[in-house]
Amino acid sequence: MHDINYTHHHELDEHDFSGCCKDCQASVDIIKPHIMAFAERIRKYTREMLAALSPEDLYRLYQILDDLAHMKAGVHLAGLILQEPDIHRELPVIRSYYSMFFDIHEVQLAEELLKSHAPWETTEFFPLYPRYEALVRNQIEAMHITPEGRLVFIGCGAVPMSLILMTRLYGIRSIGLDKSFKTVELAKKVIQCLGLEKETEIVRGDDSHLKELDWNMVLVSALAEPKARIFQSLREVLKERGHAPVVFRTYTGMRAVLYEPVQPSDIEGFRIVKEILPTGRVNNTTVFAELDE
Repeated sequence: MHDINYTHHHELDEHDFSGCCKDCQASVDIIKPHIMAFAERIRKYTREMLAALSPEDLYRLYQILDDLAHMKAGVHLAGLILQEPDIHRELPVIRSYYSMFFDIHEVQLAEELLKSHAPWETTEFFPLYPRYEALVRNQIEAMHITPEGRLVFIGCGAVPMSLILMTRLYGIRSIGLDKSFKTVELAKKVIQCLGLEKETEIVRGDDSHLKELDWNMVLVSALAEPKARIFQSLREVLKERGHAPVVFRTYTGMRAVLYEPVQPSDIEGFRIVKEILPTGRVNNTTVFAELDE
């Protein structure tokens, strides 16, 4: 199943929802077939089938979902769409695909970087590079991180693009933490091929290793799991060593079609200080939190 039939699909925009303030159900009826069709398509793919796709075909398939996530719909309408019973039943399938896409896509990118004679140029040609750059710039400006600080990123992935850009653009020192042996080995090689090993350390482990590492701020990946346990570990560590900035990424509005948002029960013991909503094609909402004492 290597050939993908990319049937032309109507791109949705604000004109499709011009009457939504009068009849939200009409808007739900417009978007529902698109989401259901994607769920039906993606259900046919096993992880092995997705991994066998070329990087171009894999990304093209993801683009269909990405267009749905970036549909212009307000928070209220997005909530109605995602809570519609048939759509809601399909969300686990869609969100599982989204997570697999990033796992596979990052491995493919890592392998390209390691073969490249100009890895920085290869990195900049990564289709999602502009989004990461915009996301990192917004986060750094809001976090006020200085080069003297050291950030730990939980769930860094095989190509820790956030850490790469934080170092390249701002000179920030960091630790990437991931529990997968294969992911950590790839990430170490990627960091080395980009010449960032002095500023960026990659460590195999999970939230239970936080107390063993030297850091004074933390970033939790949108795909890092399990969220409740991660924040419980953070609470315990921060109560011992004192306050430190805690930032996590989540999904809001229609972008929540991509992945389960962080729930209030996940961050019990923390209070939200600030949120940065995504702009353009950025997917993540950035949330700043601190211990609630």
